Amino acid sequence: MEEERIFEKRWQLATSEQRARYKHLISSYPTINWTYKEKKYLLWLCQLDMDTFETFEVIFDKIKQS
Repeated sequence: MEEERIFEKRWQLATSEQRARYKHLISSYPTINWTYKEKKYLLWLCQLDMDTFETFEVIFDKIKQS
């Protein structure tokens, strides 16, 4: 439950752009059942600057393709 509360608090503090990035990232992997701990870290990634986030997206795409 602690992880869920942390995620919800971070979600409330996220900008609409960060939330959109998060939703796009989650929807890119529809077969994965994310835990709140994982969601918390994914949201954190989406709150990084755009260049860093795009680098992670490239890495995730490579993982997805393999």
